[in-house]
Amino acid sequence: MTRRAPLPPAFFDRPVLEVAPDLLGAVVTHRGPAGPVSVRLTEVEAYDGETDPGSHAFRGRTPRNAVMFGPQTRFMHQCMP
Repeated sequence: MTRRAPLPPAFFDRPVLEVAPDLLGAVVTHRGPAGPVSVRLTEVEAYDGETDPGSHAFRGRTPRNAVMFGPQTRFMHQCMP
């Protein structure tokens, strides 16, 4: 197995609508007790905060979406069967 270096934080320090398409085709690996599992990203979603009607941040800050108004963060939504 070829081990790839993680993407540097600077990769993500760009507008979300630039980062998302650059992630297509990237390989994400989780190393757990059962061993590594890798997947290639074939679909990504990006929401542009307060300017995007599809974003939970669009209608302003609430207790539920407050994390979207803090420092830049990265997270992954997992779809599991």
